Amino acid sequence: MPDDISPARVAALAAGSRVALPPDGAARIARAVTPMLTRFAAGVIAMPLETEPSTFVAVQYKDAGR
Repeated sequence: MPDDISPARVAALAAGSRVALPPDGAARIARAVTPMLTRFAAGVIAMPLETEPSTFVAVQYKDAGR
């Protein structure tokens, strides 16, 4: 993953998100996030995602009196 963090990738993601960056912004962002993502990838951290059924929201609204 850290190898994929390049100024070109950051610029493409920003453009796709319609976020304006200054001319040197993509390079600065790539330099800033690369060390953190490198450590994150090396740690082999498992992050299970819990998903709630859509009925959970309906029950919460009912319990809240909405």
